[in-house]
Amino acid sequence: MSTITIDSNTPVAVGMSGGVDSSAAAFLLQQYSSRLMGVSHYIWPEGDCCSAELLARARDACAHLEIPYLVEDLQEEFTRAVVQDFVDAYLDGKTPNPCVRCNQRIRFSTFYRRLESKLRSTGFLEQGETLKMATGHYVRVEETDEGLFLRRGLDKRKDQSYMLYQIPKELLSNFIFPLGEMKKTEVVALAKEHGLPAAAARESQDACFVHGRYGDFIADFTGSRKGNEPGEIVDTAGTVLGTHRGYINYTIGQRQGLGLGSGPWFVVGVDPRSNRIVVGRREELGTREFGISGCNWFFRKTPASFEGKVKIRYNSPGIPCRVRIDRECRARVTLSRQEAVTPGQSAVFYREDLVLGGGIID
Repeated sequence: MSTITIDSNTPVAVGMSGGVDSSAAAFLLQQYSSRLMGVSHYIWPEGDCCSAELLARARDACAHLEIPYLVEDLQEEFTRAVVQDFVDAYLDGKTPNPCVRCNQRIRFSTFYRRLESKLRSTGFLEQGETLKMATGHYVRVEETDEGLFLRRGLDKRKDQSYMLYQIPKELLSNFIFPLGEMKKTEVVALAKEHGLPAAAARESQDACFVHGRYGDFIADFTGSRKGNEPGEIVDTAGTVLGTHRGYINYTIGQRQGLGLGSGPWFVVGVDPRSNRIVVGRREELGTREFGISGCNWFFRKTPASFEGKVKIRYNSPGIPCRVRIDRECRARVTLSRQEAVTPGQSAVFYREDLVLGGGIID
């Protein structure tokens, strides 16, 4: 179980995705709290994470566990806070991670606060009580002398701490992650043993609202061809080498799909203003220093600087680094070696298994 303990009278809302993880989390919490309910958010028509099929599975899981179930419509908030941000970032030549934004702005903030208000008005949550919310993410929470931190999940192959680093610091103590101390194989076995529905449900994917090419989605969303118009591919000296099919279809470090001879070439820059893609050789790709903004730190008192390891993309290994915090929301990162850094992605900092915080790469 999580390091956060609860008693039988603790009101808990379990985020239900229709998959095995959330069903198992609800089952485990039922052993601790007698005031449990399942909740889902509806954020996009037939989105990969809230389709009619998945919501039906979530409802079935709650019926199987004999707990109440609630669906909250957050389409408007999701469109404004996540989809519009996704589109704006791509049009600005960046490569955003909408799942990080959704966790930050919807699931672990707006959704939680909406539930707290609604459940208080219905009487499920009494005056003065704090709602606990649980999810099936593979991550833990740990109290240290420096504050309350996220901690990587025990199952390193399923660890989701990179995606959750933007959970608001002031709300972290209200969340429970029952699967943080478990292996995925144990969770699946638990679901099968207790006949939980959705044991074989597919796992949600990034950009749950996009079905097809990102460029096509952005064109449909904006009603414009901006970012999808052909332009020049140039090298770092400005020599024209070819033509691209729209700058929003390229990202830093990309090697495939450039259509250039005398390779290999890598995308080293995306320039929306000139509608150009800049390419270079591998040695021109990396950097050892970059800035981040929109930072979220879990320190009780944020230090001026610290050393640790940073992940600059979800599946990347931790890279030794030094961080200098300019202001609470901005910082400069110096890497121990040169790496391909992609604007719009997240830089998440670790000390051993603890998540110190992170921000969006400028």
